[in-house]
Amino acid sequence: MTEYLIDTSTASFVINGNASVAEALRRAVDHGQVYCSVVTEGELLTGAYRAGRARRDELADEISFFFRQLTDVLPVTRIIASAWARLRAVTLAAGQAPPANDLWIAATAVARDMVLVAHDAHFSRIPGLALEDWLADG
Repeated sequence: MTEYLIDTSTASFVINGNASVAEALRRAVDHGQVYCSVVTEGELLTGAYRAGRARRDELADEISFFFRQLTDVLPVTRIIASAWARLRAVTLAAGQAPPANDLWIAATAVARDMVLVAHDAHFSRIPGLALEDWLADG
């Protein structure tokens, strides 16, 4: 059974009503287990807190609905921290280090042998990362 880790970019497409990405999520939920990282949760909630008061409650509801579709939200563990450190060293040495939060998300996917679903090009430069882009595939 395939396990998917949803990145913040993909979650945002679903939350903002992208029909093709939302459909891809529904198919994945039907055929596998779908997770996100607590880092993604933090990024999404930051977006809600930064929204104007009128939009904040609506966004919070949409984010909550998104999370109810998932199998679980994964914490950062010591195994993930070790994968992050290794990936950070490798990407720094190559001069291609992605943003720190994205590297935490990628490390979660690598450490747990999951497919990361993201729409950010820098993920393709992370060694050992299985990657899908549901926006490009839709």
